[in-house]
Amino acid sequence: MGQSTTYVVDYDLPADNRRKRFYRAVRKYLAAQGDEETGWSTYSVVFTRDVGFAWFIYHEALKVGGRANVYEARKLDPLELVGGE
Repeated sequence: MGQSTTYVVDYDLPADNRRKRFYRAVRKYLAAQGDEETGWSTYSVVFTRDVGFAWFIYHEALKVGGRANVYEARKLDPLELVGGE
């Protein structure tokens, strides 16, 4: 069975109108790419399988004076675990 990687991006944005620029840029990106499977939370976290989108979020957050981190996540198979840990 193939592995599929999910990218998790957490970000913090300034509490001013620069936030609007960030969200406008994200909406524009998604519209240009077509509808994509992307999960958003109210805690400034994005889940995506598109590594390009993950890095787009990261760079857009920095552009408006925020901060961001990109993580790589994958589903673990218990049969792959060594020593049961």
